[in-house]
Amino acid sequence: MAKSWITALSTVIALATAPAARAQELYTFTVSAIAGIGGSIDADPGDGFEDGAFQLGASMVTEPRTRVAVRAGRMGLGGGEEFASVTDADLSYLTVAGEYHFPEGSYSPWVYIGLGGYRLEGEDRAGGGAAEETALGANLGLVGEFTITRRVDLLVEFSGHWADFDDQQAFATGQAGLAFHF
Repeated sequence: MAKSWITALSTVIALATAPAARAQELYTFTVSAIAGIGGSIDADPGDGFEDGAFQLGASMVTEPRTRVAVRAGRMGLGGGEEFASVTDADLSYLTVAGEYHFPEGSYSPWVYIGLGGYRLEGEDRAGGGAAEETALGANLGLVGEFTITRRVDLLVEFSGHWADFDDQQAFATGQAGLAFHF
């Protein structure tokens, strides 16, 4: 019940601040799709960055050069082989972050920091069968946004994720894709 109330209040506050921010920005909302590589920094075995990753995102301007964003992503881990105590591992996440932009004309670098939920799934090496672990975590990202048209940008993103799993906690991605503004 309290969680629903907090979500509703956050939505009302965000929507109330959007008109003022829009007067100073060219758009209010952005959606994005990016893909690349990712992996774990501290898994044994399974560390490395040769695994596929993708992410979908949506953000809304809240103040000039500031957005609130939601990201949902997934990355394979361990290259289909062993990853810590599982095989065929996948990491899924859903995060909420604050984004801070530094406009430079046709190029805009920005940084984001956020919190989220993370799920690690795979096949248990010891007993067979499915293994799943869920944890809270945090993320930090550096992004370069390059203008293609007034409504479409190329994104290049490097991000780090920390999740409170038992065997491994640190993950990273390097991805590129498109952002659409409206």
